[in-house]
Amino acid sequence: MSTGRARKFDPETEVELLCNATLTVLRRNDYDDVTIADILEEAGLSTRSFYRHFQSKDELLLTLHRRDAEAATARLRARVRRAATPPLALEAWIDEILSFRFDRRKAERVALLGAPGAKRADGYAQEALRASRMLSAPLDELLEAGRRDGSFPAVEPRRDAEIIRAIVWDAAGLNTGGRGAVPRAAVRHDILHFCLRALGAEAAPAAPAPSAK
Repeated sequence: MSTGRARKFDPETEVELLCNATLTVLRRNDYDDVTIADILEEAGLSTRSFYRHFQSKDELLLTLHRRDAEAATARLRARVRRAATPPLALEAWIDEILSFRFDRRKAERVALLGAPGAKRADGYAQEALRASRMLSAPLDELLEAGRRDGSFPAVEPRRDAEIIRAIVWDAAGLNTGGRGAVPRAAVRHDILHFCLRALGAEAAPAAPAPSAK
């Protein structure tokens, strides 16, 4: 592959091609086995195109992680904002976080970008912490809103946010371990029931209907 040919795409398109190519290659190979040459071959770009934007494949991976986190946070904030009350906002927040496990496309991205080899990338821990804080911020805000309007009379926003976040992160498979093959409706009910009861809301959600199986 030539390294001296003229740029074929604008910078934004080059980054998009590199990101998409990285995901495609990661579906075939473990991160440790992926090379910049593999990514460039898939993207149809030159070495010069890569180094215009990234210094290493680790930096490219972190960019993918950051882009996904920012897009997820935007979706999450939009859904929470549409909720009419803090309890409904809590439901929306829980549903969006659970989608990282139960939505097939999102679950695949989490698995690819959170594979053991990827987690060893330089700067990964800091990027993961940044993503966690971004996704958690709407929870902090809705709990405070519930304290102010009386929806959550028993809430202690800072402490309760940590507990709720730990429970939902685990149920969504974002922590080590998990609950195995548990239906989404059952996971959602258990979490929401606990949260609303612990926060002193007036009513907990009804249990999900039994499976037809």
